[in-house]
Amino acid sequence: MPALTAKVFRTYNASVTLDKLLQDTSGDTLIEKIAAYQGANKEVAILCNHQRSVSKGHSAQMERLEGKMTEMEALLEELEVDLDRAKRGKPPLRDSDGKVKKNQNPEALTKKISATRQKLEKMRLDMRVKDDLKTVALGTSKINYMDPRITVAWCKLHEVPIEKIFNKSLLAKFAWAMEVEPDFRF
Repeated sequence: MPALTAKVFRTYNASVTLDKLLQDTSGDTLIEKIAAYQGANKEVAILCNHQRSVSKGHSAQMERLEGKMTEMEALLEELEVDLDRAKRGKPPLRDSDGKVKKNQNPEALTKKISATRQKLEKMRLDMRVKDDLKTVALGTSKINYMDPRITVAWCKLHEVPIEKIFNKSLLAKFAWAMEVEPDFRF
């Protein structure tokens, strides 16, 4: 076959691997599903040997994220103390400015605690993903080697907005793949 090139094999290998890895996707939240997709994309990028050097600011970014997580954990502890006081009918504590805290009813505090826990979990997951992907170039395999129909079908099947996976230019480039059925297999 005269038109058969190494890229044909790489494309086939990348697409089959992505399809196989995405079949085992699990995750309840949108964040977990996107992390699962990025993990599959990472495996394909490693298979295709798409590497990059660690950015100069990576360690500073990680330290900044750790600082934000520490602040959020402290906020969570403070909210839990406030909730405990509100349930026992004790007056609210003062905030760091010395003012009495407002909106200290148990329902509002429970909502704040839940939202803070979700943010903290998202930050942990983002941090883990960022650290895992620091030496892998995901874009090259996504743009040039993986069949976009696999990604579009996976997004439809798992109810993940395609905009979370493909940027605007990729959406335009792969417009032909957007009509694929959710049960598409490569």
